[in-house]
Amino acid sequence: MTGYNIFINQIDQVVERYSNFNIVEDSEEKYLQGELQVVDRSGVFWESYQLEIKHHPDFPYRFPKVFEISDKIPKIADWHINKDHSFCIDVDASEIIKCKDGLSLIEFIEKELTPYLFNQTHRKVQGHYVGGEYSHGLKGIYEFYSDSLKTGDNVRKTLSLMMFIATHSRPNRSNKCFCESGELFRHCHRKAYDELKVLGQKHLENDLQLLYQWSGLMGLDRLRSKLN
Repeated sequence: MTGYNIFINQIDQVVERYSNFNIVEDSEEKYLQGELQVVDRSGVFWESYQLEIKHHPDFPYRFPKVFEISDKIPKIADWHINKDHSFCIDVDASEIIKCKDGLSLIEFIEKELTPYLFNQTHRKVQGHYVGGEYSHGLKGIYEFYSDSLKTGDNVRKTLSLMMFIATHSRPNRSNKCFCESGELFRHCHRKAYDELKVLGQKHLENDLQLLYQWSGLMGLDRLRSKLN
């Protein structure tokens, strides 16, 4: 079953849960259109947005594409908006990991889309994001990996650990960790290894190449030969 067919099979559930959404059908596809209200944990209404939610070819293993059609959010990268004006809700690597087991439309709206819109609204009202969001572009990609690997601003360390995960089999849980901390793997980078390994070698090495160019450090081939 294609990503589009899976998406279509779930849109009725969204309309049942969210009465302000309707199913729209044009000459090419069906998609969701409607209003999503941003309400905080105290029940206070902040804002509402008119949205279109369309399928991604790899759904449910990637987020649907969402467009804001009420023009309340600036259509620029600084506001986490992609070039095609769809929402940039997360960096690709983080999105793929979150969707590794498949993410339903309802889960996406509740766990990803609503928090994203609250963060955007908070910036509009208070002048800043609530916190926890990654920067747009290559800096955001780096921030994701450094958070996952707990390497902070140590770019060389971050890239070295990424390369190990991309090119090496999972260490024995009782081995010393590959980060050279002296701790056992199971107590150190086991969780990060297992999460990032989901991305596969090709994706990790593509991100490594981008981050090398961004950082100005040694090339990918030199680090690979160093680790091997």
